[in-house]
Amino acid sequence: MKLKFHLFSFIVITMFLGSLLSSCISGKQLAYFNNIKNDSVSTIEPTNFQTVISKNDILQIDISTPDPVTTARFNTTGTNGRTEYLVDETGVIKLPYVGAIKAEGLNKKQLADFITNALVKGEYAKEPVVSVRVINYFVTVLGEVVRPGNVPVPNERITLPEALAAAGDLTAYGRRNDVLLVREANGKRIYKHIDLNKGQMFDPDVYNLQNQDKIYVSPSRNRAASVDRTGQLVSIVASVVSLVLVVYVQFIK
Repeated sequence: MKLKFHLFSFIVITMFLGSLLSSCISGKQLAYFNNIKNDSVSTIEPTNFQTVISKNDILQIDISTPDPVTTARFNTTGTNGRTEYLVDETGVIKLPYVGAIKAEGLNKKQLADFITNALVKGEYAKEPVVSVRVINYFVTVLGEVVRPGNVPVPNERITLPEALAAAGDLTAYGRRNDVLLVREANGKRIYKHIDLNKGQMFDPDVYNLQNQDKIYVSPSRNRAASVDRTGQLVSIVASVVSLVLVVYVQFIK
């Protein structure tokens, strides 16, 4: 009877250890920048980052002039205390006196310069000073991160590492070698696959995120295996319970 009981114990322990070993994830898979050598130095290229205006952006446009009456005419304060303009589905905003402006695809400085020139050319204002802000600036992080969702960016500047950090970083099941960046610009949807193990997050075209960028972290095979393993563990537990009952009835009782 002792031999059979020991055999039963061996089977149970083997099944348990097998389930643990199959769920292991190597440290190399979890680490970032595996190809960066110790004490290495890379040159940082100077970048003049500019926020590019897109459809559905909400712009705060402030116009000031030496004449208070003219300034008040262009700055109609809304319920939130700001003068806001929505970039519609055609990429256009409508400004008093100036009319329709194709804002999509321009950066903030280009739009401010366009409005300034239009005001001066039309003699609507003298010496106008125009400032533009995107007040609904955000990026979206989805998939295998701790806190998926929208990340608001009140200062209109966020990098890919900062966005991932704001989402709580990748989970242990997130694929570091295949992070997808989706960006819409000039009527096109652009897809970029990023390998964090190779430090690609520092590439100039992905490091600085644009408004409404989407980041998706796909799950690894271990995630799918863990989902399947839940059902397997239920079956294993049920089998173990049944086996314990059989042993108890036949050999212990």
